[in-house]
Amino acid sequence: MQPTPLENKSLNMKLYGSLASPYVARVVMFAELKGLELPQERAPGGMGSDEFKQINPTGKIPALLVDGQCIAESTVICEYIETVCPQPELITLQPLNTATTRMIARMTDLYIAPHNSPLSRMRAPEQRDQAVIDQQAALFAAGFAHIGAFMDTGPLAAGPAPSLGDCALAPFIVMLKHTIFPRFEEIPDPTEGEGRLAEWWSALTADDQCGAFLDRYDQELTQFLAFLRKRLEAQG
Repeated sequence: MQPTPLENKSLNMKLYGSLASPYVARVVMFAELKGLELPQERAPGGMGSDEFKQINPTGKIPALLVDGQCIAESTVICEYIETVCPQPELITLQPLNTATTRMIARMTDLYIAPHNSPLSRMRAPEQRDQAVIDQQAALFAAGFAHIGAFMDTGPLAAGPAPSLGDCALAPFIVMLKHTIFPRFEEIPDPTEGEGRLAEWWSALTADDQCGAFLDRYDQELTQFLAFLRKRLEAQG
């Protein structure tokens, strides 16, 4: 399905945020699966700036501006898009599938996303804190186990077609493939080898639309991380 520019829609929407953010990527992937092309801009003044807080008081991305009114939080934005553009259904599925896809999105935010931050400060060997690494490894393992256990029989998160849960989890997996799995052998990539998440990842990346989006997100994230490395090197 080719994305439809929103000027053909009745609502005037604009998405603030960089695609390198897994939360922004969640919304963009969700919208594109709907066949929507959201006009996208970087946060004016940067994330957290006083200028951007005039649009989104939290100062965080993503933020969706709809006819001048701001909607914050990536999953809430996706739910809004589902309401105004109900087809194809990515949340309002059969009741149990709806619960499943929302659980996967929620568990990604609760049991996966927070565990990256304590490890991001350990760029050099002398910065490694093995106790913290072991603690985060256990938390990641538990989170992945929970998500795998609650996924539908598949092949995707909540059935045979992509849904909110896939859009929430997949960008974080891509990010972790760059930032965590290669650097910490204590935290294995659950999408490699066997297991439910490996089966899910294989099916998701084989999907033409999802696979193409994740390739684009991977490229955007690669460029952003290279930029961050250069800035850190310049700061010494």
